[in-house]
Amino acid sequence: MFFLCFPHFFLILPQICNQQMKPQSDFEQLFRRHYGELFAFARRFLPREADCEDALSAAFEDAWANFHDIAPESQRAFLYKTVRNKCIDHLRRDATRRRHAELYALLTEGYEQASQLAELMEREQIVRSVIDALPDYTRQIFTACYVDRKQYRQVADEMGISPNTVKKYVSQALHVIAEQRKKRNNSKRT
Repeated sequence: MFFLCFPHFFLILPQICNQQMKPQSDFEQLFRRHYGELFAFARRFLPREADCEDALSAAFEDAWANFHDIAPESQRAFLYKTVRNKCIDHLRRDATRRRHAELYALLTEGYEQASQLAELMEREQIVRSVIDALPDYTRQIFTACYVDRKQYRQVADEMGISPNTVKKYVSQALHVIAEQRKKRNNSKRT
């Protein structure tokens, strides 16, 4: 369809490509001879007509770029192979877009409004920065308990301290996080 919509394409194409080419009428005949069957072939892969036209356009563009290298008896096979590859490329890109959309939907599930998601992300960033600012030993104990979800007894055994010491350090970390949160909330109000 591209070539039919832009008949002047065959007149300016030799000026665009500085390659030694066969006459443009040979390419035009190739296009007219195979476009319909290639379109039907592409429809087996792609449900939307516009996607099929894009695949064919790209395939014929490749054929034009390599026209002088393709033997006449191989032109049809070249076009079929190129159309198939363009369709597969389109399906891969489409699948990737779908996976990204599904992942985004999963990540934002339960957050009706963007402001809720932004608020949650901001809170998470605050907690991360406060945890990073904790003394090493306190951060290590707090991370083991809250990030790694280990029990106080398990952390105490691993670090060679008592469960009450673990509880004390976790309490200190929670207190620091709460204080930082209050400070940030007060600064937002003013």
